[in-house]
Amino acid sequence: MAFWAATSGTWINLLTVLLGGLSGAALGRRLQPQLTRQWQQWLGVLTLLLAIEMVQPLWPLRLGPFPAVLAALLVVMLGTAFGHGLALEQRLEGWLRRLGRAEPPGQAGSQDQAAEVVSGAFVLFCIGPMTLLGCLRNGALGDPDLLLVKAGLDGLSAAVLAAAVGLVLLWVLLPLGVLQFALSGVGALAAGGFSDPTGAPVVLFTAAVGGILVLALALDLLNLPHPSVVNGLVALALAPALGWAMQP
Repeated sequence: MAFWAATSGTWINLLTVLLGGLSGAALGRRLQPQLTRQWQQWLGVLTLLLAIEMVQPLWPLRLGPFPAVLAALLVVMLGTAFGHGLALEQRLEGWLRRLGRAEPPGQAGSQDQAAEVVSGAFVLFCIGPMTLLGCLRNGALGDPDLLLVKAGLDGLSAAVLAAAVGLVLLWVLLPLGVLQFALSGVGALAAGGFSDPTGAPVVLFTAAVGGILVLALALDLLNLPHPSVVNGLVALALAPALGWAMQP
């Protein structure tokens, strides 16, 4: 299959996030802070609905005699502990500060909010069933339909988030591109004779842990108390280890 046919959805997805981020950053300088906050909170409501859908695979999975939700709790607690020990949140805040992307006058938010939003955007755009299924389908069949829907949602989300934190949001394009191109490659290999990995418990469990982090992002966007999304990112690296032992 031609390279473009296997990756067309990812290219369009990257373009919509880029355009959404640029538009949101430009509008953010002109919008009233109250309107930006309201848009951000509406995005939080929709993100909450997405997170609820993403965690659904937890319910039928089990780790031996224990429900998978307990394993997910263990993973996010351990991940947060490692993230806290590595000072990931402080490191990301310092990195954003060195970029010199200080918020424009009159904008709501701060460097720590920018760190939460950028890391949360990584989870929102890169982790989830639409990313996984869309890329595998695009790579295996050359059909970008799911990724086109995701591209529209990501573009709107990028515009709202960039209105709050500025162009720094566009750094999420790097991991987004790397991950989706890799998954499309896996899909192309699957079309050559490998079994479809989308129903594997390890994939379902890892995506569901990503849904828990998306839920934390939704609480952040709604200005509600929430755990650190930045420190919790380590849980995504730990989840596959337990996911291999999951049974439907």
